[in-house]
Amino acid sequence: KIALLVGNNHYQHHPNLMAPVTDVFELSLLLEQLGFQVVSFLDLNKAELVTAVSRFLQLLGKGVYAIFYYAGHGYEHSGRNYMVPIDAPQPYAPENCISVQRILQKMQQQQTALNLILLDTCRKWYNPDCALSQVQPLEPWGNTVYGYATSEDAEAYELQDGEFSSGIFMKYLKKHILQEKKVTYMLEDVLEDVGRDPLVAGKQVMEIKHTLKEARSLTDPI
Repeated sequence: KIALLVGNNHYQHHPNLMAPVTDVFELSLLLEQLGFQVVSFLDLNKAELVTAVSRFLQLLGKGVYAIFYYAGHGYEHSGRNYMVPIDAPQPYAPENCISVQRILQKMQQQQTALNLILLDTCRKWYNPDCALSQVQPLEPWGNTVYGYATSEDAEAYELQDGEFSSGIFMKYLKKHILQEKKVTYMLEDVLEDVGRDPLVAGKQVMEIKHTLKEARSLTDPI
């Protein structure tokens, strides 16, 4: 059980965020309770993000439960998700960002038993002139789960309460993640709670996509 968590707060060319630093810290504690070895980073530029991901991939292997969590600026273009490093210029362009689908493809190649991708980012696209990065289609292993903090072409929101800040998605993920149930069922509980939150009604609805063919739970023993 191995997890890589990345939270980007302080951007050179984009508005700063508040919640990722708290969310990464709190999620790392919960995943350690579940028996995960967790590596977490804050405020990575593109070169650092590439290095962190490549080292994470080296730790994966057959039968591993792998979690990749990213909180920060991001966008979606034609069904592809991109993470925005802290040094990315304005406007967003794929060559300055990191493709989530490319990471997932490499996770699959390690013959992992579960790939859980949790993206706490916006999914809006503001730069229509960009081409997509090249990504091969995924092999149908039936082991992948996506938990998107928000639905397609929508924003993801932060809560601020004095000094404390948290993403709406993380607020409810923390509540459910230790449950002993199939990971997709656990995420459905999060989705329902986000949907009931009056602060984001009509603005943010979580989305789950998966190909999980076995009843894998984050509480499964190693």
